[in-house]
Order: sequence, then C-alpha cells, then structure tokens
Amino acid sequence: MAQAIAAAPQGRNRTMVLAAFFFAAIAAVLVYAALQSQGGGGGSASVVSGEMTVAVVAARSVPANTILTADMLEVRQVPLGSQLDGVFASTAGVVGLPTRYPLEAGEQVTPQKVGLSRIDDENDVALVLPAGMRGIGVEVREVTGAGGLLLPGHFVDIIAVFAERNDEPARSIMLLQDVEILAVGQEAQLPFPASGEGDAGLTGRRADDAERQPNASSTTLAVTPRDAQLLALVQQSGAAIWFSLRPVGDHEIAPVEETSLEPLLAQPLP
Repeated sequence: MAQAIAAAPQGRNRTMVLAAFFFAAIAAVLVYAALQSQGGGGGSASVVSGEMTVAVVAARSVPANTILTADMLEVRQVPLGSQLDGVFASTAGVVGLPTRYPLEAGEQVTPQKVGLSRIDDENDVALVLPAGMRGIGVEVREVTGAGGLLLPGHFVDIIAVFAERNDEPARSIMLLQDVEILAVGQEAQLPFPASGEGDAGLTGRRADDAERQPNASSTTLAVTPRDAQLLALVQQSGAAIWFSLRPVGDHEIAPVEETSLEPLLAQPLP
C-alpha cells in the first residue's frame, strides 16, 4: 500500500514533463508561423533566416548631375530580399557616371539613378525641351500666374481673356491645356543626364533649391510649333493670359466652352 502511494507522485511528475514538452513544441510552431506571415514568404523568409547579399550604396549625400567617384560609394551587406531591382553589386560599373537624382547617404544605387554622361551646362533649358516642342515666353504677373505659386515643372491650362471691343463683349477662351512650365523668370528646369533606360519622355527636373518667383514677369512654356504661333498672336493682340494650375499627375483634357459676360448680364436681377 505504501509503494502504491509513493508511485503516484512520480507518475504525476512524468505527465507534467511530457505536457511541458508538448506545449513548448506548439509554441515553437506558432512562433515560426508568425514570423513567416510577417515576412510575406519568399525573400523575407531569407531575411528571417539571416541570408545576406551585397549592394552599392551612397557613402554620403550626393547632388544630382555629379560624377560619382570611389569615395562617394561603398558596398554594403544587406538582407537578401531588401535589395532594389537592378542594384549594383560592385562600384566598378558606377564610378565615373553622373547621378540623375540626388542620392542620400545609405541609398542603394540602381541604373535608374545614374546617367550616361554629365550635363555640362545645367542652365541650358534647350536640353530640357522634348523633341518636336518649342520654348516660348509668356508675360505673367503674380495674379495671372496662379498667385505667384508657379514653379518649373508645373503643368497649367492657359486662358486668354479678350477685352470688350466695338460691339463684341469681353470673353475668355481656354486656349491651351496641360502645358509644361520650363521656367519662371530665371528659375528653370535642369536637364536630366540620359540613362539609356527608355526615359525619352523625361524632360527635366526641378532644382532642389528652386524657389517661387511671384515677381517674375515671364514664364517659358513647352508647346508645339503651332501653339507657339498661337500664343505669340494672342499676346500681340493685347489679350490677357492667365494660368490655371493643374494637380500633379492630372493630364486629362476637359471640354471647356468660351465664356462671356453677356448671358450673365442679360439675366434679370433677383
């Protein structure tokens, strides 16, 4: 009887040990599943497992259109799956190329961020013009230039306002839509170094330190030869030209009819 009583605690201890192992195994499975779900599988699973690769990064901040030298670059170990597409693995293919965009310290260097050759004259706005387009200057004041808020690289609609003349009432016409601003006063877009990666549609970029020019008396626009002729004629006729600023990324052409005060003035007063 005494032996049976003594054996009971030993059996309970063995059961508790087995239960502890069982719950520990369940916890390990749950932790592994949680890590897999957070990583999203694939490359992130490699990050969890500690696998690494190499990537060329900027050793310090580098301005745009700057020829890269060896001291501006370094090769770092990065977790596999965190490298950018096409990132350089060696500085040999990067040294001597110009930056197309500013690089921040530690930023990975890819073919999209470097060019084929440096732009020697960053102030040459002709390099910004797309093929087939022309640059034309248009008079502007703070109020007609979207309150003086225009910057190079903005897109605008151009409204021509014709004053009352003889028997014709004053009217406004949407002259052009989705026109790119090359320069406001002397603050102009800077040309991109070409990358050769199919970026023919790029025209230029705004300088990092570009400031608004509310006192500027002219803007330079990128238009077709026909539209350049039209703008020259409208300005010469004495019409006032107004700029309507477009949202970023909005290039839709909206149907807009001519506006006149005559229909409004013909309405009876309330």
